[in-house]
Amino acid sequence: MIWQRASIRSFALFAQPKAAWADAWSVIVGLLRSGAIKPIVARTFPLAEAADALRYLVEGRPFGTIVLTI
Repeated sequence: MIWQRASIRSFALFAQPKAAWADAWSVIVGLLRSGAIKPIVARTFPLAEAADALRYLVEGRPFGTIVLTI
């Protein structure tokens, strides 16, 4: 980090009790369905090209998510 007094804060959902997971996912899914939040998808690959997707992820360092389609 370059900026002075900058910090990164995070929340590890996987470290929380399972009840917290269910509550969080119901809120997240609701936001996704309503369109209130939209994930950023960098690129989509068919499952047969999973190796290419991984290579793109590692070498291209995309901004956004890589999606594998079935």
